[in-house]
Amino acid sequence: MKKPWVNLSLDEFIANLNQEYEYHKRGGTEYRQHTAKLSLEIALKVKKVHPFLDPVESKKLVYTHLPDADNERKHDVAKMLRVTAKSMYLEMTTPEEVKGYVKSKLKNNWTLKK
Repeated sequence: MKKPWVNLSLDEFIANLNQEYEYHKRGGTEYRQHTAKLSLEIALKVKKVHPFLDPVESKKLVYTHLPDADNERKHDVAKMLRVTAKSMYLEMTTPEEVKGYVKSKLKNNWTLKK
């Protein structure tokens, strides 16, 4: 059986990370901008998406590629890579019926009654 993560596109992953970087360049803190930039750089070096689906593997790769960064930065970069990869994976594997259901629920404007 083919593993679903095999179909995760590196180009799409890079594009998503680049989009995140551009988003933070337009108003994010310097810390977040740098985290997004480092995430993009590591993804370009690793050239695979699936290792970032595993939190432990993601952290190992980041620690290998950023040996001089502080632990908080390493943690944040690993998390950004993992969240981006996981988002792509969920988008690819979630059935259309579920996506439609969620979309319909989000459309409903629920108001709280006093």
